[in-house]
Amino acid sequence: MKSQSPGRNLRARDSDRADVCAMLDAALSDGQLTAAEHETRTATAMRAEDFGALDRLVEDLQVPAGLAGTPVARGVPRPPRRWWIPVGAIVLAGLLGAGVGLLGRTVGDAVLGEPLPDLTTGNGLAHFVADYRAEYGTTLADELTLYPEYALVERDSGRPGKQDELQYRGDFEKWGSQGSRPPDTRSFDLATIDLARYARLMSGAPRTTRVPDGWVSHVLVRFPPGGGKDAEPEISIYVKNEAAQSGYLKIRPSGEPLAVYPADR
Repeated sequence: MKSQSPGRNLRARDSDRADVCAMLDAALSDGQLTAAEHETRTATAMRAEDFGALDRLVEDLQVPAGLAGTPVARGVPRPPRRWWIPVGAIVLAGLLGAGVGLLGRTVGDAVLGEPLPDLTTGNGLAHFVADYRAEYGTTLADELTLYPEYALVERDSGRPGKQDELQYRGDFEKWGSQGSRPPDTRSFDLATIDLARYARLMSGAPRTTRVPDGWVSHVLVRFPPGGGKDAEPEISIYVKNEAAQSGYLKIRPSGEPLAVYPADR
């Protein structure tokens, strides 16, 4: 059964690639894909140029209800299960719940609209970068901290010596007073992060850091303090578990590992 997504030759956006990565992450977590299959498909999704290429990566998967409204998923076959809702039913329920509105935001206790992915994951970072580029017309930032449900970013305000501090939860809002920006502050380009390699390293971070049953608590992207003018930006991935064990690893934007600080060090 072929997908009925928008024209298969239609060019894909960064947000469409992020949607597919979210579907692949869900398929990995519920056992539809092996880790090797997930890695291969995620890397391919990051490079996909059109909907046809994206369709082929998910056309054999069951799609979670929370992702059913995405453009790529609108024709993906979904066998009937109570926790998998056809997108047509979501749209109809939205119209009924909205009354005279175009689309209701809620149906009963269910909230409609595109869910925000876990921002520490590969597809979550891709989603953030796409929204950041759309909002500011650039992918330059001074510092970025990703948490599963939100992100904090510092960037050049465009005013001499001033820096904006922003919080992201699907939209960008200022979360602090405009701070000072030293003249030697360096910005890095989020677009230089190898998202496919980042996704692989992020998904394996609990094993790499030897944190049993661990998860990524947050990710920090910045130039190392006191690193000098030749320093490169670093990505630090922090892992913890319920037993208060923790560890972290550092990588370059290219995905090259720099250091591992395991829980049993």
